[in-house]
Amino acid sequence: MNTAKPQSYSIFAAANRNKWFQVSGYYVHYYNCFDMIFHSHDRIEMMYVAMGEVQIEFQTTSGESEKYTILPNSYIFIDANVPHKITIDNIVTKIYNLELTLTNTTDYNFTINALCNKDSCVREFFQLKKPVTRISDDGLFVQNILMIQKYIGNEINRQNDIYLSYLLSATLLLMAKQCEKSKSHMPGMSYINKAVGYIHENYNRAITLDDIASVCGVSPNYLNLLFSNSFDVTVKTYVNKYRINRATLLLTSSDLSIDEIREQTGYNNKAIFHQNFLKFVGIPPGKFRRNNHQNNIVKTQLGEENNTYWN
Repeated sequence: MNTAKPQSYSIFAAANRNKWFQVSGYYVHYYNCFDMIFHSHDRIEMMYVAMGEVQIEFQTTSGESEKYTILPNSYIFIDANVPHKITIDNIVTKIYNLELTLTNTTDYNFTINALCNKDSCVREFFQLKKPVTRISDDGLFVQNILMIQKYIGNEINRQNDIYLSYLLSATLLLMAKQCEKSKSHMPGMSYINKAVGYIHENYNRAITLDDIASVCGVSPNYLNLLFSNSFDVTVKTYVNKYRINRATLLLTSSDLSIDEIREQTGYNNKAIFHQNFLKFVGIPPGKFRRNNHQNNIVKTQLGEENNTYWN
């Protein structure tokens, strides 16, 4: 009878503290609609949302189900062997993904322990032992992901060279520091989830900060603080960004007029709709529709998709 304990691939396992990271795969994906079944794997995953919106559902260590919404300029860390699924609901979404495995190393300058010893934010991140963490990016994290993808995409480069180790160190350091910055929102996660759910169900009608805070059972000021710490935006900005995201979808995938789309996304005022569209998209809705017809988007996206995995 085999009584050996199963091997843990978790980044937080004590047995793995003297190991280092190896890139096991990466991809750049565009989705319009996607519903993944629950699954888990031995790889540690970092998923960055560049545009659109991702819903992720996962099982906590206690076996309960929890959901996060990942908006543009945010990413999620998923530890190995965590059951999870992602859903994308009819909105064009671009994802950068990086997957890592833990491997033995003889270079003790690059181990999890060595990284923890060098930085207090990294130590605190490992002490939290959160299987899934949602983090807002200030633009630096995605740059590191792109550098890693570009570097390992070159066949001349090797998996375990020192340059890649420095890139991975920088990425983990950034993640830990950005996690520390947004850590204060954690006690209010249930309020955030309730607020986000209410916004997503009611964005097409007039809703106010007071309405959303009342549903959550907290003060408007406290809810704004939670959103600022979690998403780096106020509740009002979150609502407007979500409405404009939905408007871009309708502009590229329907024949509705711009006025009909404006009304369906909760804007009674034409000027405010156009003002917010320019703010979040950069061009007027009419020009966006001409430049981004759905058929052209899909054709371009399929040409840009990039998937690479190693055994």
